[in-house]
Amino acid sequence: MVEVILKNSNLLATLINDVLDLSRLEDGSFQLEATTFNLYFVFKEVYNLIKHVAFVKKLSLTLHLPSNLPIYVIGNEKCLMQTILNVVGNVVKFSKEGSISIFAFVANPESFTNARFANFHPKLSDKNFYLQVQVKDSGSGINPQNIPTLFCNFTQGQSLVARSSNKSELGLAICKRERKMKEEKKI
Repeated sequence: MVEVILKNSNLLATLINDVLDLSRLEDGSFQLEATTFNLYFVFKEVYNLIKHVAFVKKLSLTLHLPSNLPIYVIGNEKCLMQTILNVVGNVVKFSKEGSISIFAFVANPESFTNARFANFHPKLSDKNFYLQVQVKDSGSGINPQNIPTLFCNFTQGQSLVARSSNKSELGLAICKRERKMKEEKKI
């Protein structure tokens, strides 16, 4: 029980940090830092933070990390963890039953030729790789016309509001801004 309380207090701290990050993003004082970190730790930490909520909701939660995934990487650990935590947290929050799986793998460069990535032009080299993360659930999903609103401040797609409380999200909007900042600074 103490572990659950500690984990939930960490989630509350994350929410408070989201609000602070949004303020820093809006006033231009937010700084991205690239450090060496353990990629497996990031995914396992997200899994450990979310598994208790999934268990209470009787959802099956699995994490899939392939053996060819690098252990240590250079990037912004906080932004990556925040992004994965927000996406997985939202899937758990809006799922009523079934299973949720988190997949991480080194992206195949050919996968970026898809029309969904029309504005993304990866720079391929032996020194970097692109991490692809997928979160799949057995639920009904999001209405495609609501997807553009997922990354807006304080909004949710109508189908999400109908399925949950009227809470608004900041996490995905912050993640989108951090990603854009990372692209501009090449971190």
